Amino acid sequence: MLVSVHHDRASDLTDERDNKNLDEQVIKQMLDEGIKSFTGERNLLKAWSKIIPDPAKRVAIKINCQIQGIYTKSKVVKAVTDGLIQRGVRPDNIVIYDKTDHAFRYAGFEKNLGPGIKVGTVDDLGGYHRFLFNRMAKLLTGGIPLSENKYRCDYLINVPVLKALEGYSGVSLSMKNHYGSIGNPSHHHKDIMEFLPHLNAQPQIRDKTRLIVLDAIFVEYKWINGRDQKYVDPLNQLIISDDPVAIDYTGWKIIDKKRKEHGLEPVSPAPVFIQTAADRGLGTTNPRSIHLSL
Repeated sequence: MLVSVHHDRASDLTDERDNKNLDEQVIKQMLDEGIKSFTGERNLLKAWSKIIPDPAKRVAIKINCQIQGIYTKSKVVKAVTDGLIQRGVRPDNIVIYDKTDHAFRYAGFEKNLGPGIKVGTVDDLGGYHRFLFNRMAKLLTGGIPLSENKYRCDYLINVPVLKALEGYSGVSLSMKNHYGSIGNPSHHHKDIMEFLPHLNAQPQIRDKTRLIVLDAIFVEYKWINGRDQKYVDPLNQLIISDDPVAIDYTGWKIIDKKRKEHGLEPVSPAPVFIQTAADRGLGTTNPRSIHLSL
């Protein structure tokens, strides 16, 4: 099941593509309606109860703030945390993280390790394993011993952004977002097409993931590392699922469609990791099985 929500007023039409250009109330409305459609519940609290069965558990939210041109926006994440709090999750039990904070100031995030919702880099929030668990963030594994990390999380929500990534994986969406959940992503650039399915099959990611919200308010259809936004267009969409393969397949097709509109060839290399992940049982690439709603 995959839900795509569009609203013309999700962002304004200025030349910038930053968090400040989003309408917070419209974003919340989009997410609320998307969550209800995704779960099949008319009541928002019941919908979030399906996503978060036990509100006493801690929830990690993986964002993407690696580059300053396009990134996960805090107004999108706030709509998610508002839903979690409505469900009964304590703010102290919500952790927002990425490997880097390069785009925090554009994305609207402020670090916080004190009371309330925690926001920071993995290093701020317990660090990475050096040898075990594919060098994964301790907030996902619990550490060794399992009680070691006070930020350890039971549930995981993935909030990636919609961007091309030529020369590496072709696209950077939900599965690639977890390169920020490991301490040595640069070691897995050459084998990225095989390693992405392997990484996302790990129980610390696969079993804990309750929701994926693709921030498609903007799309970067040609990758540039840095602040340059000349290849960033507004889409004003949120795409919601719990299937990383369906999300990535759908996002890939959106990016290639946008590239065609701008006279560009499809992304290169083709993101073959998506089909590899489907073959491993992580989700579907069959358009007939990706039921779009809204």
